[in-house]
Amino acid sequence: MASSGKRTRGPNRGTAWVRNPDDGVSVLRLALDTSDPLQRGRLEAMYQGAYQVRRAVQRRAKNACRAYWAATHERNDQGPASVRDRLGLSKTALERAAYAHLNAAPHLRRHVTKALAMNLADGVWTAAERHLFRDASGNRHGALRIGRWYDFTRLPGRARSHTRERKWESFRLHGTLAGHRAAYADGSGDFVQPRALQPIDSGDAWWKYAGPLALVFSGLADGTLVLPVRLPTSPCNQPILDHHLTDPSRWHKIDVVRTQDPQSPGGWRYEAHLMVLTQPYVSGSTAERRARSAIETADRTVGIDVNVSNLSIASHDTGRDMRLSRVVRDEPQQQRDRGRARRERRRQRALDRSRRALNRQHYKLSRRQDKRARRRAEAGLRPVEVVPAGPRLARTDGVPLTSYRADQLSTRYRRLRAAQVACAASATQARRDRAREVAAGVVAAHGYQIVIEDVRLPAWSASWGRAVAAFSPGTLIAAIDHEARAVGVRAGGSGGIERASTATTALSQHCPCGERVPKRLADRVHACPRCRLRGDRDDVSAILASFVVLTERGVPASARVDYPAAHDALGEIRRALRSAASTYHGWARHPVRVNRPLGPRWIVRRVVDAHTRLRRGGSANRWHGRVFNPA
Repeated sequence: MASSGKRTRGPNRGTAWVRNPDDGVSVLRLALDTSDPLQRGRLEAMYQGAYQVRRAVQRRAKNACRAYWAATHERNDQGPASVRDRLGLSKTALERAAYAHLNAAPHLRRHVTKALAMNLADGVWTAAERHLFRDASGNRHGALRIGRWYDFTRLPGRARSHTRERKWESFRLHGTLAGHRAAYADGSGDFVQPRALQPIDSGDAWWKYAGPLALVFSGLADGTLVLPVRLPTSPCNQPILDHHLTDPSRWHKIDVVRTQDPQSPGGWRYEAHLMVLTQPYVSGSTAERRARSAIETADRTVGIDVNVSNLSIASHDTGRDMRLSRVVRDEPQQQRDRGRARRERRRQRALDRSRRALNRQHYKLSRRQDKRARRRAEAGLRPVEVVPAGPRLARTDGVPLTSYRADQLSTRYRRLRAAQVACAASATQARRDRAREVAAGVVAAHGYQIVIEDVRLPAWSASWGRAVAAFSPGTLIAAIDHEARAVGVRAGGSGGIERASTATTALSQHCPCGERVPKRLADRVHACPRCRLRGDRDDVSAILASFVVLTERGVPASARVDYPAAHDALGEIRRALRSAASTYHGWARHPVRVNRPLGPRWIVRRVVDAHTRLRRGGSANRWHGRVFNPA
């Protein structure tokens, strides 16, 4: 890859390297071993120095943006570009400001290089650019803010050169996967890593190094920073490592990210996010399942009705072989969610007590505390120091007099907050894993050409709040869309979710025969006076969604319901609503069959009886999460 042409001074006259979009991009998270206190101290010092440089550039950019918006007459007379040039609002100007700050602070040059300062300045310019210029929707981002130390978690890396083989970046991964496995193999040949990895020292011969993987940062005044990489040792993760780490020429960029972890040395857990120019890893079983789904469901169209606590799914093959399914939460999962919510409330109360104890001047006394203080004052007793339990001092419109960002926080508060973030991240990851498994079962059973109503799920939180957060319909829809697109690619066509406007379809207010059947939100049973079709409201809406036709892809307003085709399939619709079917699990290890009963958790249940009365009433929270079990 080394350039063989003659090199000259000045701008590069060669053809710039451009990434091939067909190669794909994948990110692999590599854990860094910071058990060595010397290397951990150097990494923490690098974070401190980088934070000071970025804060200085942020202040400069923030003041320049304020001056830019204040210079109204100058912008009107001379143009915005000239004002930005005068104020130094450009990528190059911010990079030079970072260089100047680094040169004026000799103590920072021990831990921060100009390459890292340039990457930090580029990140600040990205935020300033979003504030100065409108996006495609015509909106601007808010004003720049000075980041806090605990929010500074990422050290941006520099992309490697794809035209020169030996060219240093800010962070670089050295070593090989084979060398790493050979170095940490036990007597039986199993891949086992010790609790504390040994320090790695290759001198200056990093280009020829082929040992265990290590993150290297060269060019520092105190010498090269070397951090050993800890790889997962479970057998299920080895194909993923082979996919990403076998070919070093596809390693593109590395960012170092830290996360608060009270259990880690120093209170932070460090990771290297390696960007690899390759497609994301897909296991052999997943590829086989998607290929089978692409063949078996090629002619099926799917409609999904999204609700607060369930998803109703209907599919058919040109009006034949109608299938109905439902996704709900089961009782064990509800119990886990209730336990998690209980722990979250306890942790939140502890956080509130800690904040109030250190910032008593920002809170009022409660009524009981105020009454007790007056009673003691009238009796001539000395006042008692208590933690105020009243509301925060605020203006008449409810805005706090002092921002929460200015509060003093204890070490215990930060530890509790880190535990809260870790618990929330774990729950989110588990929810996404379940959603992917549910999506695999739905697409395998119904198909990959899906239509749903164009609704704004975030707006539902204003009405149902916790119910929406517990069921997470948005996560399920995103997972189904991703799986459907992947199956569509395997089929050689286009798959995924298309959205239909509620104004042009009104699925919940119509019958497949074409008759308009008005219903309130509390009416959960569809009863058509024309064709005498009775069934669950959500299932009928899903059936109508499967007959939606879009004249222009990606335009919800172009959606129309093909009522003649739905009317011709009324017999099949009645049969599907009356027929009994088994339940099937949403995330089985193998492709899910419709008539294959599996265990509980999230359940995708086919509707058994359309004449069952659903006594939900008008409250969504009352029936949230219950398994629909027709009698």
